[in-house]
Amino acid sequence: MHAMPIAVTIAVVCSVGLLPASALPTELPPRSIKHQNSQYWSWAGPRNWVSADGAYGITIVSGNGLLTNDYGFSSILCGNGASVQESVANYFAGQRSTLRQSLRSNWRRVAVDSSRIRQLPEAGYGPLYFRQGFAVSGRAEGRDWRGEVILDYSLASGPTYCFARNQSRTAPAQGFRTSIRQLRSVQDSIAYFGPGVPGGSPNQED
Repeated sequence: MHAMPIAVTIAVVCSVGLLPASALPTELPPRSIKHQNSQYWSWAGPRNWVSADGAYGITIVSGNGLLTNDYGFSSILCGNGASVQESVANYFAGQRSTLRQSLRSNWRRVAVDSSRIRQLPEAGYGPLYFRQGFAVSGRAEGRDWRGEVILDYSLASGPTYCFARNQSRTAPAQGFRTSIRQLRSVQDSIAYFGPGVPGGSPNQED
């Protein structure tokens, strides 16, 4: 894929609610339609945008190959630690390292700006649900690139197996403000029909 999506081998939990066509986000790219050619997913975007998916993840790419939205979730082994705090710290430390390695394998002049790790409200996400966000940038193929990555980690079903979810969106730095709004809207349009996953609100960016 031309935009070189960030191949973070991470994922997280939450169900994707079904979204009726009348409720499609308002900042989608022009002439967006509902794509429903997968047994697991549907999403909205222009007719020439394409996707590749499986039971627990989907990658959506613009027609020119420059804009990429990647989303996935899965059950994982919990991060090491004698306490919730240690498990959370160790899990995210490992994911930050994986993210930087992935970026450096695709981009030069890589920069990663990390947010603090937050525990999200139990009412919307369930107990022991944590998130860290990243603003990323780099250069490849004669272009400057920017993106955002959101990593989630839930210990609700621990202590052996936990859940993870990832979102990443990348686009050329030129016009990034418009592109990222459109990619977020594409993410918000996603509906999931695959094997059941625990409740939550995967498109919510609280």
